[in-house]
Amino acid sequence: MSVSSRASRNASLQEALLGRHERRVLTSADRQALGQQRMLITGAGGSVGAELARQIAECMPARLTLVDQSEYNLFTVERELTDRFPHVRVEPILADVTRLRDLRTVVRSARPHVVYHAAAYKHVTMAERAVCAAVRANVFGTLNATRAAAEVGARLVLISTDKAAQPASVMGATKRVAELAALAHATSTFRPVVVRFGNILGSSGSLLEILLDRITDGLSLPITDSQASRYFMTPAEAVSLVLKADLLGDGGEIYWLDMGEPVRIVDLAERLLDWAEESGLQRVPIEFIGLRAGEKLREELTTQGLELCRTKHRRVWVARQPELNRAAVTRVLRALREDVKRGDALTALADLHAAVPEYMPSREARDRAAAVTLGHAATNTSSHARSA
Repeated sequence: MSVSSRASRNASLQEALLGRHERRVLTSADRQALGQQRMLITGAGGSVGAELARQIAECMPARLTLVDQSEYNLFTVERELTDRFPHVRVEPILADVTRLRDLRTVVRSARPHVVYHAAAYKHVTMAERAVCAAVRANVFGTLNATRAAAEVGARLVLISTDKAAQPASVMGATKRVAELAALAHATSTFRPVVVRFGNILGSSGSLLEILLDRITDGLSLPITDSQASRYFMTPAEAVSLVLKADLLGDGGEIYWLDMGEPVRIVDLAERLLDWAEESGLQRVPIEFIGLRAGEKLREELTTQGLELCRTKHRRVWVARQPELNRAAVTRVLRALREDVKRGDALTALADLHAAVPEYMPSREARDRAAAVTLGHAATNTSSHARSA
């Protein structure tokens, strides 16, 4: 099956699950405005990063630099783009955004007009078990991308999440601190754009992928709660709105994408089961398992003193917030850097709470963090004893 055929089939399934048609917003004028610019995408091998690369390639940029730490993912997206867009200059770079020196080298060489920062750890349950890794990737990866972009005068567009609003998880809290880190670097000439949206339907490791695998294997579908709901968008919808927000804004703001009405997860599962039956697969039962650590029953659109205001486009909102306390952000970043350096996950949780007071770490996150911190302390004690 060709790439275009697979994309059409996936889009058709996604529309059936959402119960509505996919809505893209980029116009020919938008594509022209984005064309002939030098673009750089971090996390370019991920679901959002790869879709960003596809839609930007359609705009015929002067250069498209793809940055990812996954060799396979980078190879895959590069191969697709060079096949579909042979006239676009695509430059894949294997690099880790948590290494500032390496990222600076990449950005200085590419000299992008805009950096789309999509690299992040996004899985809620994984981040609950690995606090320091989530802080390192989500907070300091963002800080590094912000600094590198500012140094070459590039625009920065940070891909964030609705889980950063009233965060209940390590992932949400680290993404909120990432937002603060980026916005705290705003100046009269450097105005970062933060874009928040909900769950991407069909992204790697997403709910849809998990449910499809279980249906194929004849296993029951684990759903947290009959009333649990989420905002869902297709990758194409989300990315077209990200690009629109970049074109609309002056920067220094948080933008919310209109994700439509929230969808009950059980309704999505039922629609998927109907589709699977029509495709010849056996219907499997739904099993309610309860909310897991860090998960919410419903996602909030805005908190933290943010006020949603209209923009020139009806599907892009700006979330205006009180002026940032930059000194406080700097203190938190300094504390978190020391926490990660020491492997002190328990203190990192406390510092995330200090930065985002509405975030209350889950019991699982605290228990895992305590075990990790004690393990590092024991290792350091043993190392000191041997050296003595």
